[in-house]
Amino acid sequence: MESDRRTWALRWESDRDFKILRFILWRGTPVLLNKLNEDGHLQKVSDGHVVDCTAGIVKVCAYDDKNVDFSTLNYILTPSTNSGALKFLQSVIKNPSSLSSDSVHLVNLAYRSIPMPSIHDRKIGNLPETLNPSQVAAVSAAMNTQRNLLCIQGPPGTGKTRVIAEIVHQLMKKKKKVLVCAPTHVAVRNAMDATTGRMIEEMPEEKAEQQLCLLANTKDEFQNHKSASKLEEIKKQLSTMSTSDPLYKKMSYEYYLIRNSIFRSIFYPKLAVFSTLGTSSIQKLPEYHWNADVMIVDEAAQCTEPATWVPVLTTPSCKKLILVGDQKQLPAVVLSDKAMKGNFKLSLMEKLAEEFSSNNINILLNEQYRMNKKIMNWSNEVFYENQLTAHSTVSDITLRDICPNLPEDHVLNNPIMMINMENVKDRSHEEFESHSFTNTDELNLVTEYVNRLVVDLGINPKAIAVISPYYAQIEKLRRSIPFRVDVNTVDAFQGHERQVVIFCLVRDNDEGQIGFLNETRRLNVAVTRARRQFVLIGNGRMMKGNKHLLKLYKHLQSEKVIFGPSILETFNDLEEAALPRSDKF
Repeated sequence: MESDRRTWALRWESDRDFKILRFILWRGTPVLLNKLNEDGHLQKVSDGHVVDCTAGIVKVCAYDDKNVDFSTLNYILTPSTNSGALKFLQSVIKNPSSLSSDSVHLVNLAYRSIPMPSIHDRKIGNLPETLNPSQVAAVSAAMNTQRNLLCIQGPPGTGKTRVIAEIVHQLMKKKKKVLVCAPTHVAVRNAMDATTGRMIEEMPEEKAEQQLCLLANTKDEFQNHKSASKLEEIKKQLSTMSTSDPLYKKMSYEYYLIRNSIFRSIFYPKLAVFSTLGTSSIQKLPEYHWNADVMIVDEAAQCTEPATWVPVLTTPSCKKLILVGDQKQLPAVVLSDKAMKGNFKLSLMEKLAEEFSSNNINILLNEQYRMNKKIMNWSNEVFYENQLTAHSTVSDITLRDICPNLPEDHVLNNPIMMINMENVKDRSHEEFESHSFTNTDELNLVTEYVNRLVVDLGINPKAIAVISPYYAQIEKLRRSIPFRVDVNTVDAFQGHERQVVIFCLVRDNDEGQIGFLNETRRLNVAVTRARRQFVLIGNGRMMKGNKHLLKLYKHLQSEKVIFGPSILETFNDLEEAALPRSDKF
């Protein structure tokens, strides 16, 4: 176990257990750090929340870190019914200084302590011509000085990261300081990369990078600072001194001053800082004289309400909050039944969108650049009230465009289709194993379909994704498919896209229970990862007990794209792929 202030890194003993539990232990998940007593009972050491969960290591922010003992080498991590973010938010609110900050004005607006004005935006000039009208509207709204709260809904493929980059760029041109947060490292990095790309269109890359900061990387700048060696010397001296030594307090204060001076010099030239939402380092920024004027939260619909308010209220200078995400995709993860009943499963973005639906604080990005319109249509109807359109560059893209040996009118060129196992004689049913579900016949069918895509059509395995709701099925698929294809859960694929997506339903039982798929937003994410083809493999009967699954089934029926497993035989009609797969999409 390693420690960095209140963050404790625990290495998982079993790789297999870690592979399963990393889908439960999300960033921000409230947990309990426990140790085993001599009588075999668990003793709580500290409340906390998950900071990161990768490569066999779980990083936990412990609230009662004084109770954590290095001499105890083994700890047991269990889910907590308490909301870690809520507990921390309560401590922030109890601090009298937080109640006089600019950011409290945002809370007052959000909860109607003061009236929310109805604001109309003017289109701002000098924006790139490549932005579509809804993207221009979003950037214009963000730049309106009369707006304090704004929600930008970005359905799949509508370019929300590009909009964030443009907003940050425009704010920086006005010398505003911007704090950009997201619940995951990937989303944070994507936002920063997009912003860097936008800035270097107008300035040298070196100058752009001087104005941007990835909070997680400041450690490198700190260590390379000219005063870092002096700080290290003081640290070594302090480690050999008694806390009762008269010099200890003086040297500790000197250490504090030098350390803060280094960080202030690092942050002084920065106009935009990018960080994960849950890091405690955000609270330190005002101490380093870096005060954000505007805060942007990406993937805001995946963040609980308390988790969103914490960085806002610990940024006293924040006058504007921009929430970017899609409440029709994956929601925040909430484990506590009490929290569920208290509606903590709702994100702040969802609450604001509902509460102020008539106050035009919501902007919808309505043109998507990812998928064929036939893949988009079901999602558009069920989740977006048919407000989305497909850009002309993607509206009619198919496998034929990247597979010359696939005829235009071939059945395998359908952008969306289902291989229905319902009428297969002696088919396998779901099996429960390792606290999860598998389905052997669906596993074999997925494996063969991927093989034929790669071997017969010459598609690069990296262009294919296989998605399943169940980790046991995922593990078997990874062993079964002989190519390096991405195989993962729906949750792991949000924000990503592939040319072909194959979704393995798995569930097949007499009771019609579909488990994870009751959360229909997961299905929305699964379908909309695909650019040229989405293939659903499963038992059609299982879809008829859920209204959204039934709508998808009826949509597939109306398009006449539901087939049996014999569809794979049509691969035999094709000529050999003209190009090796390494040269293809």
